[in-house]
Amino acid sequence: MPRYIIALIVILISIVPSLTFSAEKNSQAELKAQLMMGQNLIFARDYSEALKIFKKAQKEYPDSPGGYFGEMAVYEIQMLEREDLRLANKLEAVSVKGKEVVGKVLQRYDPTPWDLFISGALYGLDGFFKARKGMWWEAYVSGNKSRQLFRHVKKIDPKYVDADFGLGMYLYWRSVFIKDLWFLKFFPDKKAEGIAIVEGVAKNGHFSKEMAKMNLGIIYYEEKQYDDAARIFKKYVEQYPDNVVIRRLYGKVLVSQKKYVDAIKQFQTMLDVAPSLKKPHYFIGATLIIEGDKKNFPKAEKELRIFIKDQDGTYWPASAHYWLGRMREKEGNKEAAKKEYEEAYKLNPKIEDALKRARAMGGGL
Repeated sequence: MPRYIIALIVILISIVPSLTFSAEKNSQAELKAQLMMGQNLIFARDYSEALKIFKKAQKEYPDSPGGYFGEMAVYEIQMLEREDLRLANKLEAVSVKGKEVVGKVLQRYDPTPWDLFISGALYGLDGFFKARKGMWWEAYVSGNKSRQLFRHVKKIDPKYVDADFGLGMYLYWRSVFIKDLWFLKFFPDKKAEGIAIVEGVAKNGHFSKEMAKMNLGIIYYEEKQYDDAARIFKKYVEQYPDNVVIRRLYGKVLVSQKKYVDAIKQFQTMLDVAPSLKKPHYFIGATLIIEGDKKNFPKAEKELRIFIKDQDGTYWPASAHYWLGRMREKEGNKEAAKKEYEEAYKLNPKIEDALKRARAMGGGL
């Protein structure tokens, strides 16, 4: 899974539930309760009901960006399930409205920590969505605005745990992307600091404590601490059995642990929960090939062919052809392997291993 997808999942499953019910206005407490309800519906995959709650919040609390943030999260998590951009226009339209409200919040004489926090959350989600579209500079600008708002929250209320959480995640993922994005290279690597902040929230936080643990699972996966990641994801899969995004992460961790049978069960459950999804077919096929039991290769090919048939774009189909090439190579069929590797490289030249393996099969590209 590309890193920007993981980063976007982080934002979705961390910021929405990170709401502190401090001694603020009753109206803010009521809004937070509505957003918490909507968040729980997102985790339960009841997107239509979640959307109703967030749209209601927009009408009842027009001076808060909270309802707009929630609606953006509904659209984004649905796209994450398929890893596509089919709801991009809807999300972008809501983002524009939400940022207009944020602008009014920032013009107030004394915005509350909650006002600033949810404003920062909206900019954070907007930034990660732009990253997913490959708009890296725009993503950085939105992410930086998010960070500034979180810092403002901490200046007003140093004990505001949620802002610590947002800042910790920002520092960690910015450090991860330093290697890939030229305009971030002048930043120091603060990955360890980011992890320590999130770990602190997981240990000492209140309402954000459980979600900090969830995000640590994603961080541990990125850091190849697979046992720690598996322990966390297993808990959340049990808590939210229909959440296919979390289940996918758990399955990928199990593959990294070489627990292939258990991983395939997770991917198959994704199909049971949401039969219209196609990506689980890819993960099942690739896992069977990684496992290396040749008697399962016909099933692996069937799964990958189902996936390729339904896919647009080039990134994922290229990867599927690459794994079919690996399968043919393990079978000793060099000609068929070369054909698959060439198709993978044609679709995505960044798969350099496909080029190397194709040449090793006796021909060049």
